[in-house]
Amino acid sequence: MNITRRIGMLAVALAICFGAEAAEVVYRIVEYNKNTGDFTLAPSGSVPKGSYAYFVNDYGATTGNRYNQIPRGKEASLMLEGWQGCAIRSITLSMCSNNQSGQLGLSIDCGEENLFTQKPTDFASDAWFGEWVSKDLNVFVDITRSLNLPAFSTDEASITLKGGTQEGSVYINAITIDYDEAPGAELESPMGWAYEKLTKKSTLQPGDELIIYRNRCAATDIDGISTGHYLDVTPLASTSDVSNPDVLRFTLGKADTEDAWTLTDQYNRQLGASGKQALVWDEGTMQWQISLGYDGATLTPASTGYGTLRFNAPAESYARFALYTSKSLPLPYLYRKDHQLQPVTARSLSFDEEEITASLSDEHLALHPTLMPTSTTDQRLRWSSTNEAVASVNGGYVSMLSAGETIITAQTIDGSCQASVKLIVTPTTGIVSTHTHASSSASRKIIAGKQVLILSPNGKYAVNGAKAIGE
Repeated sequence: MNITRRIGMLAVALAICFGAEAAEVVYRIVEYNKNTGDFTLAPSGSVPKGSYAYFVNDYGATTGNRYNQIPRGKEASLMLEGWQGCAIRSITLSMCSNNQSGQLGLSIDCGEENLFTQKPTDFASDAWFGEWVSKDLNVFVDITRSLNLPAFSTDEASITLKGGTQEGSVYINAITIDYDEAPGAELESPMGWAYEKLTKKSTLQPGDELIIYRNRCAATDIDGISTGHYLDVTPLASTSDVSNPDVLRFTLGKADTEDAWTLTDQYNRQLGASGKQALVWDEGTMQWQISLGYDGATLTPASTGYGTLRFNAPAESYARFALYTSKSLPLPYLYRKDHQLQPVTARSLSFDEEEITASLSDEHLALHPTLMPTSTTDQRLRWSSTNEAVASVNGGYVSMLSAGETIITAQTIDGSCQASVKLIVTPTTGIVSTHTHASSSASRKIIAGKQVLILSPNGKYAVNGAKAIGE
């Protein structure tokens, strides 16, 4: 059904993906992190330097493991920050539908301006995949939408997937964006940085990039210094993967005073103190005495009695980092940028079977090759069939079209690993689900009353080989 159209769409997608001028980034939605209240993304590819992306799905966030579900009347959005000047050329959505239902709409916005809208329509319509792909098959098909959008004019953009008005859901696994970067822009990996904890034995050096951290909280500044002369906090579940742009990153510099330091954030603001318990930017005392210890770091404005930077999380108020003269509050820890995270690459790809026989009456089957390691960052596979007249394949979702034979091949997107399986499609027999797996052919013992029987695909037998009564 609409096989030619989908093959054409795939060809366009591949041409776009491998075009010399286009950059690409993939955001795979991994899980919902209850500790931080955020969705965990596994990004790969390249993004504008200093940009950030996060996924929002209010329904998924409240329904446990259905983090990637978009039901009717609900929305999920990939929010992009720092993409000004970039122009999206295509978006590939890795999705499936909810059995025999599910609608989806798509909109792309730049700030308050809408750049593209497609109203919700059936997943099985020509506007999307052209047929249902049940989530029970545990496969996601790739659907590419080619676009010709103007460049983003602001640093805030969003890609929103919208559920329809009818019963049913769609499920999103990954979003791939092919785009033209802004003229003169520098690209970087979308993966985060690992920060190492500084202890008493650590040595500070000019140029060190530091974050201030305590109790899963990193220093940020939403409106803290401007209203209360303190630094706000943002949740940070792990210092081994820091990508949140809200986290303040201080570059360490040598001050004029001996053994004193300056702390300059990523916005080129210097942290200072203007009085007792009063943090400020770019004024007051901007030289800091820093002493490292096993219980934290002591940061004190040089030559003043303004207090020491400490962490406070009162039950009746917001957690914060502020100057305190009290010594009972815990000290913060300093973490230093160590290295950028690297993608986990695939080492092997394999099918459980070398050959599969299926009836044309089955219409579809799902293939699940094993990708190792399971933590591979970019898990996209490029699928192909040597005989499209017999069967086509997209994302492991095989559509059987006529009797015959074909070789189905899956290959990692970088071409490093591939696996193939021979598919034999037999004519329609009227018997549903003739496709058998190796695991289903094994015999096993069962208990029937007080009798031990051998259960095999051909029936039930006593342990002596006699056919069981009633079989």
